[in-house]
Amino acid sequence: MTDSIIAEFGAVVDFSRSTSGAPSRGRIAMTPAQIRVRSGEVTRRIDVDEVFDIVRDVSMAAAADSTETVTLAFDSGGRRETLAVQADAATLVKFQRLLFRQLLVDAAVSVAHRRADDQTDDRRPCRLAVSATEIRFEPTDGGDRITVHRDDVARFSLSGTDAPAVVLYLSAADRAERLSVRFPSFRLLNLFGRYLRADLLAVDALGSVSDGSGAIEVLLVDDDEQSREMTRVFLSEQSDRLSITEAESSLAALERLSDPRRAARIDCIVSDYKMPEMDGIEFLSAVRDRHPTLPFILYTGRGSETVAKKAILDDVTDYVEKEVGPKQYETLVERIEKAVR
Repeated sequence: MTDSIIAEFGAVVDFSRSTSGAPSRGRIAMTPAQIRVRSGEVTRRIDVDEVFDIVRDVSMAAAADSTETVTLAFDSGGRRETLAVQADAATLVKFQRLLFRQLLVDAAVSVAHRRADDQTDDRRPCRLAVSATEIRFEPTDGGDRITVHRDDVARFSLSGTDAPAVVLYLSAADRAERLSVRFPSFRLLNLFGRYLRADLLAVDALGSVSDGSGAIEVLLVDDDEQSREMTRVFLSEQSDRLSITEAESSLAALERLSDPRRAARIDCIVSDYKMPEMDGIEFLSAVRDRHPTLPFILYTGRGSETVAKKAILDDVTDYVEKEVGPKQYETLVERIEKAVR
């Protein structure tokens, strides 16, 4: 029965376009097709296929009983909206696992599977399914299922010019493999990228991941001096782990990165998109040519879906949209810490 409830729990909920302007107690009920949010006498329904991003997720460094937030971005009447769900970490990790499973279930993809000792590279149509521990590709032509353990994904890159795609590099004790997966839309590619980055371990593993108490060296690149100042101040308020170096342009940042000793001290780049001479995408491409594994977070203006797509294709580590309030800095700190973990 497609309308059966697969998850239900109490939470503090906050819609970005709420008329009340304040979070409120509510109840989340999830079915395979919808997320239903009841607050007071009002019930909002979000179709699962309207969700296009998990803006914020739960860190496995959190204690199981700590209060955490998961934030979803979805389309509502042609406009972007977000839903923030606040509850205990254990509940939200279970919610995340179910959410990713439903967001990606039966996605029509094509897969090219290449082994290190094999020259074949046949592409086959498949149906995708994910869980907390596995990625499964079921060939629609009746062939053998391809099962990937998340722990075996040594690296991945979101790429492709003709179609949205991700390349998975798999490393296990007895094999090395490469999987190229093409998606029918950038929405699904983005969600799959979020899934790959998400912490989806068992609930009893919460709090077992190191929170990384060491300092993080961030190179903040933005041509707007006041924007740099605000970002630096609010990031420093959110975390005392961050040491922030500023660059007023992409060219100035590249000059810093051209010095091996100075580049070696940078743990993560946070870059604006709209800059003269070289925009954030061009800067990302230049960084990838010289430092292919250096974490790079694009910090874009709202409504920049096209920019986000370009960034994904150029192997951006993550992107965060600029907002009006302070929550954007909480999200940005979380993404920085996750990128360098």
